[in-house]
Amino acid sequence: MTVTQPAADPADLSAYLAVHPAPVMAADALIRDEAGRILLVDPSYKEGWDLPGGMVDDEEPVAALERELHEELGVRGARVGRLLAVDSMPKEVYGRSQVACVYAVHPRGPLPLEELSLQREELRAAEYVPEREALSRLPEPLRPRVAAALRASLGSHTAQLRQGRAVPVDLRDHFALLPSPMMAAAALITDGRGRVLVAEHSYDHGGGSPYGLPGGMVHAQESPRRGAARELAEELGLTGVPVGRLVAVDSTPARSYGRALDVHVFTVGPLSDEQAASIGFPDGEIVAVHWLPPDEALALLPVQIGNRLRYGLRALAAGTVAHLEGGLPQPGSPVGVPVSRRPPPGSASAEEPDTAAHVDGRAVRAKAFTAAAVLLTDAAGRVVLVRAARDQDRAAERDSDGDSDWVLPGVAVDSDVGESPREAARRAVRERLGLESQDPVGRLLAVDWCPSRPAGGAGARFPAEALYVYDGGVLDDAEARLGAGPGPWRAVPARDLGGLARGAAAAARVRACLAARERGTGAVELTAGHPVEG
Repeated sequence: MTVTQPAADPADLSAYLAVHPAPVMAADALIRDEAGRILLVDPSYKEGWDLPGGMVDDEEPVAALERELHEELGVRGARVGRLLAVDSMPKEVYGRSQVACVYAVHPRGPLPLEELSLQREELRAAEYVPEREALSRLPEPLRPRVAAALRASLGSHTAQLRQGRAVPVDLRDHFALLPSPMMAAAALITDGRGRVLVAEHSYDHGGGSPYGLPGGMVHAQESPRRGAARELAEELGLTGVPVGRLVAVDSTPARSYGRALDVHVFTVGPLSDEQAASIGFPDGEIVAVHWLPPDEALALLPVQIGNRLRYGLRALAAGTVAHLEGGLPQPGSPVGVPVSRRPPPGSASAEEPDTAAHVDGRAVRAKAFTAAAVLLTDAAGRVVLVRAARDQDRAAERDSDGDSDWVLPGVAVDSDVGESPREAARRAVRERLGLESQDPVGRLLAVDWCPSRPAGGAGARFPAEALYVYDGGVLDDAEARLGAGPGPWRAVPARDLGGLARGAAAAARVRACLAARERGTGAVELTAGHPVEG
């Protein structure tokens, strides 16, 4: 009697399985040596070379493969890794249906040929050969099966085959099976003191170091930014802290992990004291965190992770994104490329704006901000100042040496929309003081070159800034016109600028502009607020 349906009783189920027709199964091993060559064996019972392995008895496929490696080659303790390919053969080929599996197998250490103990009644020889030669030695249908397994070893999928040919899949499955790099997201977390967070992990980052940046692998259904947010919650318990902008992408070639890895580095913070105090370790991957000045963090981190921090901080200060490979900046990356590696001036002519050299040259050119400000005084000759905003008058903010944060009304020039410095000055009058757009912006009083300066360690620097200062004239009714403005303002006598203007350079800049207005002889050239002699 043929049993067609299993019963619920375990004893009946065992009886059903004992008589149920089933295909035969084989399990083969894809083994490489240190040079990446593939181990082939020459069976004595059939023509052509083969992968190590054999038929599965009444056992699991992995157990069968471990048994075959020991019986055929004398190999013990090899780690049977992931399933690379499954190939089904109809009964018309060998008289019975067959399922053949190919696994990635990793010996515990080097496996030289002379240490193999061949089962002579089954194997004539064994040899390591390069991929191309290995495929040429293998017979049909083993050749396409192994070729598919080799392709699968480059990605994350398992090749599903029928007689060595890929089983057709729909478009969504096709994209899911494509080989692709791994992707990770890391967080460059800072606090209000300019320190960076170094995570002490429960695992080794290489070279025995447990130190790294928080983060982890990006899942298939999320973006790198969402992956970073999820990792912050899982590793540090930070759920209410937004992930900031991308500052670095570091690509690691496949030779390091067997598969290429792209790491996206995002800024997080600065964290408040309360946020920093709320950090915990929910999933146990991180066991401690260390808040360190950037240079001390670099000394603690492994080299490649340290370079992600180094160039990420530089990109954060410069407003750019660092393109790294193996932790090193690449041509076309605006961060950290030495002058000796930059395309020489004139290497790409203006007549060839789309050449690679021209594009790379634009990318690695040193960058500078451009801003515009307006000098206005009231009827008593006092200078109108406003509270410094985070996104305007960066030069004044950088050279602050006290608690004062008052600056000339100004904004960054929005060159992306074609705005000129004079147009930006008019916008500053509207946005910072609430005055109507028809209020005049007069002649240029000064151009102040605010040099680049360090931005907290690790070689990071704020870009230089060119600040255009225009004459906004005299407001006879300043109290009435500015009283309903969008933010705080004050009128300051010139003699008191040193105690109120944000930084010595800002005070010197205002005084130089007042003098230029009084002389009426044209704009003056300044560096850090002081006239340039020449």
